[in-house]
Amino acid sequence: MPDLLARPHLVGVAEPGMQGLALWLAGSGATVTGTVPDRLADSPEVAALRAAGVHVDVGHDAAHLPTGASAVVWSGVVAEPQPELDRAQKLGLPVLGRAEALTEIAAEAGARTVAVGGSHGTATAAAALAVALGDSAGFILTAAARDGRAGRAAGTPGGRLVVDFCPDAGTHEATPPFGWQGRPRPHFVRHRSEPAVALILTAAENQPHFEDNPAGLDAAERLATVAERVVLPLWDTGAVNLKARLADRAERGLPSPFAYTVGRDRGADVWVMPIEWTGTAHRVTIRHDGNDHTYLLPVPGRSHALAVCAAIAAALVMGEDPAAVADRLAGFHGVERSLAALGTEKGVSVVDSRARHPEEIAADLADAARTAAATGGSVVAVLEPDGLARTRAHGTKIGRALQGAGSVLLLPVHTPLARVLDVTDPLVAIEQAAREKLGKGAVRRLRSGPREPGFEQQIAALAAPGDLVLLIGPDHGVAARLGRRLLFHLAAPTAPVPRQL
Repeated sequence: MPDLLARPHLVGVAEPGMQGLALWLAGSGATVTGTVPDRLADSPEVAALRAAGVHVDVGHDAAHLPTGASAVVWSGVVAEPQPELDRAQKLGLPVLGRAEALTEIAAEAGARTVAVGGSHGTATAAAALAVALGDSAGFILTAAARDGRAGRAAGTPGGRLVVDFCPDAGTHEATPPFGWQGRPRPHFVRHRSEPAVALILTAAENQPHFEDNPAGLDAAERLATVAERVVLPLWDTGAVNLKARLADRAERGLPSPFAYTVGRDRGADVWVMPIEWTGTAHRVTIRHDGNDHTYLLPVPGRSHALAVCAAIAAALVMGEDPAAVADRLAGFHGVERSLAALGTEKGVSVVDSRARHPEEIAADLADAARTAAATGGSVVAVLEPDGLARTRAHGTKIGRALQGAGSVLLLPVHTPLARVLDVTDPLVAIEQAAREKLGKGAVRRLRSGPREPGFEQQIAALAAPGDLVLLIGPDHGVAARLGRRLLFHLAAPTAPVPRQL
C-alpha cells in the first residue's frame, strides 16, 4: 500500500475502473472515501462499495472531502464542476488520475504485478487472468466477472496483483477548450511499475486516448519494455507489430522483455487449436512446452473465448498448473454485460454488450449473428455510442462495424458533456456508413418525447420471433437499462384485434 493512497478520496468512485480501485484499496487496509452523482445514489455499485467499507457520499461537494485525506483520485469521467478538486487544490493535496493511482500501486507491488494492457478490449482477458491465478491473487479490474467483484486484495501475503491498465474504463471525453484551466496539476508519479508479466491484447487507434495506430502502439511498447516478460496474441495486428518492435529493440541492444506469442498456428509459443462450441461452452486445446491441455470455457462469444485463451497463455507462462487453471476457469462466464443473455420472450432474445471500440462492436455482432442464424432470425442492433469525442473520431468505422446486423437502431450519444458544445451531429457518420452496408430502411434513430412510444416499444415493433436484440452501450447509459424493460414489454399480453364485420 503506497502511503500516498492510505486515506484516498475518490471522485466518481462508482464509475467503471474506479470501483475496482476502491475495492482493492479498502481490502488492503486503506481508509477510502468517495462521491457519486445523484443518479447513482441507489445503484448496486454503491451498495457493494459501502458493504466493503468505503464511505460514499452522494453529490459533488467540497464538504465531502474529509479532513486528513492523503490524496484525491479523479476518474476523469465526471464533466461537471468539481468542488472537491478545487478544495484539494487549496489544501495542497496530491491529485491523481486513475492511471497514476494504478501506477503507484503497481510500483509498490513490483514484480508481484501482472499487467494487462492494450488500446481497448482488455476487460475479459484481465478478469479471466485474475480467476486463473486463484484466490491468492488480488486484482484491480475495469469490469467485474459475472457475479463477481472488480477489485480484491491479495488472498495471501505476497500474492500476485492483476491490474488492468487499459485507459478505456469509462466515458472519457475530450476536454473542452480551456475547460480545466483551474484544475490542480496532476501529481507527478516518481516511480514506474515493473511487472513480472505484461499481457498486451491490442495496439490501435482509440480516441480520445490514442489519436492513431502509432500512438496506440507507442503506449503498448512503453508498457512492454518495463516488464520482464510479455505475452502477445498474434490474432491482433497491433500485437504483431509490437513483437516486431521489441525484436528490433533487442537487436539494437536496448532493454527488451522476453516476448511469448499466443496464436492459432503452430508457430506460436502457445498454440491455440481450433475452438469448438459445445452448446454450453467453448472447448479448446492449448499446446504449451510441447504438452496439450484441454479447457472448457463457458464464456459467450468466440472473440471473448480467444481473450480467455490469451489469459490462459499468460498464466501458463507464469508457471501456473494447467489443471488448476482449467478448474478455476470452468466457472468463468465472462464479465458483466459482455454478451450477457438477459432472457427470451415470444421468441425474441435480448443480449447485453459493453462494446465501445469499432473492433469490439464488430466482434460482438458477429457472435450475435451466429446465434440468431441458428433460430432463423437476425440481429436487431441497438447502439448507444459512447462519448462525443469517440463517436466523432470513429463514427464511420462504427457504422461499418454494424454490417453484421439485420437492422440498426441508434440511441443518442452517451456523454456527460452539455450538448450545447456540439457543432455537428455525431450520429450522422454512423448512419451514413451503416446505410451503405445495410440500406437506408434498415437504419433509424430511436426518438424520445411526450408523443413518442418508449424505446422498448419502438424496439419490440421491429423484432420478430427468432431475432436477437443486441443492446450495445456503456455501463451507466440508457442501453444498459433497456434489457429488463424490453423483456417486460415483450411478455405483456397483447389485446386481440376486433373481428371486422
